[in-house]
Amino acid sequence: MQKKIIQILGLATLGVLLTFCSQKEKSDKNQPKLSLTAQGVEQIKKDMGKYPLFEKSFATLVKETNLDMNLGINVPIPKDPAGGYTHNRHKQNYITMYGAGIIYQLTGEQKYADYVTQMLLEYAKMYPTLGYHPVDKSYARGRLFWQQLNDAVWLVYTSQAYDFIKGQLSEEDKKIIEKDLLLAHANFLSIESTHVFNLIHNHGVWAASAVGMAGYAMNNDELVQRALYGVKVDDSVEDKNPKGFFAQLDLLFSPDGYYTEGPYYQRYALLPYIMFAQAIDNNNPEYEIFEYRDQILRKAVEATLQLTHSDGKLIPFNDALKNMTYKAPELINAVDIIYNKFPEEKGLLGVAIEQDRVIVNQAGLKVAKAIAEGEAQPFKRISIELRDGVEGNNGAVGILRSDDSKEATSAIMKYASQGMGHGHFDRLAIMLHDNGNEILSDYGAARYVNVEYKHGGRYLPENKTWAKQTVAHNTVVMDETTQFEANVKAADLVSAERWFFSANDDDQISIMSGKENNAYGTANAQRTVALIHGNELFDHSIVIDVFKIKDDKKHTYDLPYYYKGQLIHTNVDYVNYTTQRETMGDSYGYQHLWKEAKGEPSGETMQTVWKNDGRFYTITTEAKPNDEIFFTSIGANDPEFSLRNEKGFMFRRTNTAETTFVNVIEAHGNKNFDTELVENQVGMVSGVKTLIDNDNYTLIQIDTRKDKSLTLAIANIINDKSANHTVTANNKEYSWQGTYFLFED
Repeated sequence: MQKKIIQILGLATLGVLLTFCSQKEKSDKNQPKLSLTAQGVEQIKKDMGKYPLFEKSFATLVKETNLDMNLGINVPIPKDPAGGYTHNRHKQNYITMYGAGIIYQLTGEQKYADYVTQMLLEYAKMYPTLGYHPVDKSYARGRLFWQQLNDAVWLVYTSQAYDFIKGQLSEEDKKIIEKDLLLAHANFLSIESTHVFNLIHNHGVWAASAVGMAGYAMNNDELVQRALYGVKVDDSVEDKNPKGFFAQLDLLFSPDGYYTEGPYYQRYALLPYIMFAQAIDNNNPEYEIFEYRDQILRKAVEATLQLTHSDGKLIPFNDALKNMTYKAPELINAVDIIYNKFPEEKGLLGVAIEQDRVIVNQAGLKVAKAIAEGEAQPFKRISIELRDGVEGNNGAVGILRSDDSKEATSAIMKYASQGMGHGHFDRLAIMLHDNGNEILSDYGAARYVNVEYKHGGRYLPENKTWAKQTVAHNTVVMDETTQFEANVKAADLVSAERWFFSANDDDQISIMSGKENNAYGTANAQRTVALIHGNELFDHSIVIDVFKIKDDKKHTYDLPYYYKGQLIHTNVDYVNYTTQRETMGDSYGYQHLWKEAKGEPSGETMQTVWKNDGRFYTITTEAKPNDEIFFTSIGANDPEFSLRNEKGFMFRRTNTAETTFVNVIEAHGNKNFDTELVENQVGMVSGVKTLIDNDNYTLIQIDTRKDKSLTLAIANIINDKSANHTVTANNKEYSWQGTYFLFED
């Protein structure tokens, strides 16, 4: 046993080992029982030293925990916003208590239990003296933190730390910690804050999970039931509003596991869902929580992983901080716990290998064991449509992928609901990812989390004035006004509509189409995005983007695209404004866009080329009379230099009631940075034109430099895969079956 412990605890002292070997087990009969169980502890001790990934993860936990413990116990009076000293200190305290509790369970070394005990007693002494946090910037102020969300996170972890060391506490210390800290904190989050606790939102999920975890840790079933079913607001009337953890499971995920606030917040909300579910399963297995709603938690984890790019980064629509990956601790927990319950999901092991860390409990051990025994399979990202809404009828998010490689091309479109308070006004917006890079990007959120310089780490004013506005996204803007006129309540009432989605590995075309009949007032919009891959005409994949919008009165329609890379060429005749820049407008986000150049097409086709990481990208646009193109950059009216100065171009059509924007984005060529040789810097697409465009059909022809063409046919009204269609254009008859067809001429 000592040899195994030495293998896993390379930094442990001989005294630690002797303490472990000689110490009498002090655990209560039923402790621990939240994320780690007594049975799990025994299994880990038995298998200690066998599985490299578990050894590495445990050694990292010991190192990180010891580093913070060496600083001593510090429980400061809360005063700072996110990113400030007291905020960070209280956050680190729960992380270190949690780690120390696990190490105590697995090594038995008393200093770890003593550390957690002393920390909890210090908090129990301070907590009854606290009022609301002095930073008044939240609808739900916390006590330890500026917002109750962080207080709930603190209790989720601290309840587990208490659970780990409860068995060695004196009855007096238990009473103090439970009465003055855990119960008081749980009551604050629930009874005293029902407007948050009963909210169907990620804040409500965290609060319910925190109260439930505290309940299990203290053997307090009243708290557990409160967490599961919510707090009744008025005993004198029948309270039918759904609330509590089960309601959160029912109302925030679609049948496909999509979480309505988007991937970034899906990642964040998964932690309380999964951690509390593990505690429920350990204490009330009769609830069969992981089977609940057709295994919705398994689906939620798999959906989150599908909502990552080939580089592991979460697709950043809605309020999202870019560069968040599936190596986030929330997803490490989720992957391990879901694999523990569903070991047939071998692709999760492939994710765990890339995460390079497991959680230190029985779930993490099972993952590490399976990996060591060669059971891992690669996780496959696929083309997928994830429905939104409780019944799956609030639109969807569609992802088209050329293959499952790291260099794959993927096109994403959001034709879903608003996404509640964290949603953006971006119906029918698209993104493009290729060769491991963003090509057409979504801005995400205007926020610097935990950076005190930037408004205490909170959302910046520019999140409302820029990031949420329609013009900040790759979708049509009507009359320089945001969808729903930026009214969140109006947007929450309706969603976009799924039209069709088709992706088959054997086909050269994957395609999706969505409709939006509310965001633009009386105007109706439809966007169809097709990904052509494996076609011998092209170096790489091409994307066909058809945006059709129609009203009974005339408008100005803008279609912006925000690209990543360096602009190389355009065939547009333009006037440069960089010596005396002006903004694109004065409201709805236009005030944040610099007008760098303005151009007009010189023919029927506009082409613009940019380079990203050695690969070239050409957007080929069908030009209409009086079209304008603007080259833009983000950053105007930004006094605190908070916005990223990213580039874009915007196509504008004025004085028209209905129009269809047709664009083809082609990836091609290569520049070798070592030899400086450039290949295929000119794309294969030579032109694009509309053959037919009416209420029933849209036919788009893509011409190539090989004197061959492709024609995409789209059915705009009949959504029936068995329907037969025949139309004539340019003296040629086009016949097909279904909602779309790709003709090669």
